[in-house]
Amino acid sequence: MESIDGHKLAERFSPILHFHPKEGDICCFPTDAEETFTKFHPNWDSFVEDRTPKEFVTSTPCYYEFWNNGDFFQIRYWFWYRYNVFPSAPLNRGTHLGDWENVEVRLFDPTDLSQAIWLFSNHQEARLASMTRTIEGFERETPTLNDSGINVWVALGTHANYPSPQSKPRCYARVFCDKIADGGTIWETRTSLNHLELTNFVTYKGRWGDKNAPRGPANEYNDRWRNAPNLEPI
Repeated sequence: MESIDGHKLAERFSPILHFHPKEGDICCFPTDAEETFTKFHPNWDSFVEDRTPKEFVTSTPCYYEFWNNGDFFQIRYWFWYRYNVFPSAPLNRGTHLGDWENVEVRLFDPTDLSQAIWLFSNHQEARLASMTRTIEGFERETPTLNDSGINVWVALGTHANYPSPQSKPRCYARVFCDKIADGGTIWETRTSLNHLELTNFVTYKGRWGDKNAPRGPANEYNDRWRNAPNLEPI
């Protein structure tokens, strides 16, 4: 596959995040992961519950990774939240320090969006959106695009990502379900892209907080096939 400018491709396909109108009331918007890392690494014991910022800060970085697989390009966009909470869930289920979320695009031909596949981090799994293709084991949903940018709806508090506000939400015990809605803050991530290799946490493989906190992008758990295996789309 021909050489291409990874940053320009990342800008072109960068996601547009739609937050729930009550996100600032329940939890928090994305924030600067480098700032958190500088302040609390290596003493994560001092990192405690922090449901800020309550309003979105336009300079918030969106971090990205880029791979040229030979057969396709792969871009993964990362967002860092200081806290995660599942609204109304019993016994604080789903509540923990820190929250790394991501949206990924696999481009088999950057000039043909009908061949692209988008993957959305969604709790311990992923959702898939595409115009025509899927990967074995996934149910395909239809993407909503602004030019090449994928629109993403972020669940209230949990920050799980969905391709539509009408997507079937993730539920626990069939009662406590993710809440997704239009009408909240919108983040066009292309305005603040930052390559993961240029960050101060690029090699850090530990947890971002206590033993229940998430593992970051450099951890083996989040290898490039975390959202879906390297399978030929169908």
